[in-house]
Amino acid sequence: MILKPFKYFDSVRNSLPTNCNLNIFSLLFMLLIVSMVSCTEDKREIAEVGGTEWMVSVLDSIAEHADPMVNYHMNLRLAEIYKSRFENASNSSEATAFFFQYAQQLLNGGDISTAILQFESMLQSMQRQNVGLNAGTKPLYDLLAIAYLRMGEVQNCVENPTSLSCIVPLQPEGFHRARAGSENAIRYYENILRAFPDDKNSKWLLNVAYMTLGKHPQEVPPKWLVEVPSPKGESFEFEEIAMKLGLGTLGLSGGVAIDDFSGNGYLDIFTTSYGLRDQCRMFFNNGDGSFTDVTEIAGLNGIVSGLNVIHADYNNSGFPDIFILRGGWLNPGGNHPNSLLRNNGDGTFTDVTREAGLLSFHPTQTAAWADFDGDGYLDLYIGNESVPGSGVSHPNELYRNNGDGTFTNVAHLYGLNLNLFTKGVVWGDINNNGLPDLFLSVMGGPNLLFANRGGNSYQDWQFEEIGADAGVQSPIQSFPAWFFDFDNDGYEDLLVFDYTTSQITELGAEYVRELKGMPSANETLRLYRNLGNERFEDVSMKVGLDKVLFTMGCNFGDLTNSGYPDFYAGTGAPDFRTIVPNRMFKNVEGQYFEEVTQLGFGHIQKGHGIAFADLNNNGSQDIYAVQGGAFEGDLAYNLLFENPGNDNNWVHLVLQGNESNRSAIGARVKIEVVDDKGNHKAFYKSVNTGGSFGSNPLRVEAGLGAFSQIKRITVKWPSPGGAQVFENPPINQILSIREGETSWKEVNSSSFSFI
Repeated sequence: MILKPFKYFDSVRNSLPTNCNLNIFSLLFMLLIVSMVSCTEDKREIAEVGGTEWMVSVLDSIAEHADPMVNYHMNLRLAEIYKSRFENASNSSEATAFFFQYAQQLLNGGDISTAILQFESMLQSMQRQNVGLNAGTKPLYDLLAIAYLRMGEVQNCVENPTSLSCIVPLQPEGFHRARAGSENAIRYYENILRAFPDDKNSKWLLNVAYMTLGKHPQEVPPKWLVEVPSPKGESFEFEEIAMKLGLGTLGLSGGVAIDDFSGNGYLDIFTTSYGLRDQCRMFFNNGDGSFTDVTEIAGLNGIVSGLNVIHADYNNSGFPDIFILRGGWLNPGGNHPNSLLRNNGDGTFTDVTREAGLLSFHPTQTAAWADFDGDGYLDLYIGNESVPGSGVSHPNELYRNNGDGTFTNVAHLYGLNLNLFTKGVVWGDINNNGLPDLFLSVMGGPNLLFANRGGNSYQDWQFEEIGADAGVQSPIQSFPAWFFDFDNDGYEDLLVFDYTTSQITELGAEYVRELKGMPSANETLRLYRNLGNERFEDVSMKVGLDKVLFTMGCNFGDLTNSGYPDFYAGTGAPDFRTIVPNRMFKNVEGQYFEEVTQLGFGHIQKGHGIAFADLNNNGSQDIYAVQGGAFEGDLAYNLLFENPGNDNNWVHLVLQGNESNRSAIGARVKIEVVDDKGNHKAFYKSVNTGGSFGSNPLRVEAGLGAFSQIKRITVKWPSPGGAQVFENPPINQILSIREGETSWKEVNSSSFSFI
């Protein structure tokens, strides 16, 4: 008999109450698997349904049986539930509430025209009863206004997009040709503002509506005008080219990982989308300015969903593997498995989550790779989401790499099996002792910093929590984070972003306050400068980053090859009203950050996974950004901003570990340079994938400013031992450096223009 575990899994789930927590599903499912494996005669059949086929069936079953009440992106099914409740309501008050929720879920699900009809019918009913716009009825007007504005976005930015759609300040090519949506939105927002003149959120959205029609600022009533920054003759502006290259996939929020997955010397792009049946996508770089969607050929069909993705070569095969994170924000509906996709080195991938020992069912969207015990194999820390007061625990996990393709969860050995609402996980070496330290961004609680104190073996390894002493516990409402050396002093600094959940419907109001120089009551992001003694200084205000950004996806890179890391922050929240620009900040020689959003980066759709990468090997980093929201109807196209280039110099380093992990994650690089006048400078880089929501390539892409010669490159490998020094390597080249070898090799991958 051929066993069909998914049929049994489905029957078990169907026999349980619809409100049953998925923890029970997970437990029963695992007991079922264990019981089947214990049957000797059926072991062969169990093995045959492992791997990708096994995971595809699990994900399909989860989507089939998901409860719309606990999933952000099942809005049309949820609308049907509220419609049924409305039709069976026991009194008029209950009926009104259910009808309102029905219409709202139609909007969230993307059935905008029907939603508007329902909202308009409610408004007409109120008007017949002489009920006008007041505090009690304002939510209906808010929804009607945003429904019309969203209609305009869909008809123009989704159904008829251009390379300038939804990028503020809007240029003529980005103006809406289908104008009725924005025109009606203006009518409703002006009515709202007459009654509620201090409603800054509506004021911002009114200005957005005028922008889409090409009437901003000249036709906006002066009392409601919000001026937005515009280009002031800056020398560089990025062009959005994803649609032209076939990379502008349409989807919800999700993650991105960029690296040479195919092994041809060019960087490829892997993306995910949040919906339970949203297919992941793999695009191979052809090295001639074009990309090919190889999702099916790569064996990835049916690998769906995923809010974030990270990558690393976990088995030291020489080919980067991919880890997909699922279920974030969906507690209690987010008990989904993550996926470890093993790169087979032939252009295909196999899901080995179960075989590798990484199968668990928890809501998460953050994890990070590091070799915490220096044994040459990458370990994985996963930050799960335990909602305070829910009574449900989702402990964080630390999977130690056993060196044979499998992992063991050892978090309990070090007190790292924490029950937190973990929204960011990053490793960095805060004290330059060669051991990766762990930072956890906790939403709704003090952030945590675990100093890696080492040990004789992994059994007696020690981590010490020093967040309070180090001064890095804020913001309390935090989300993504990363380590980077923003001022090139040789110590890794820490950037932690704000995300005040109690205010996530007021992003427009917060942006208006900032533009008008008004104070905010919300927490700001924090830039912590490393003082070199396991202490940090909050320099956010000093460098011009005392801002409230509501950042989700984000990452850092070098826009102009200055040698100093810049960053791009994707903004937003599930509510359709939270359309504010994604924000780009340029690092000015480690002294302060200058906002350059206005140079083509101010896309107002929800920003998620972001990666900086030199996709055409010309020495300048391009930026790929996953767009889209959480709701079923909040679709947007992903973006690729092409770097126009600059006159600064650069070097790219492909590091290969030998005693260290093959990806060289955790390696520290010092690049000493000199200019034509004899001035010396050092730039410091680390090998990692960047921020906690987006995955940069693992090769070091280092800008060198105007310095014309590299004197030496020093690589401190993550395995115990000394550093290697390479004298007088060439500039403006891609170099391969292998641990233990005495010289570099030039990588023969030519540059090209995008088609």
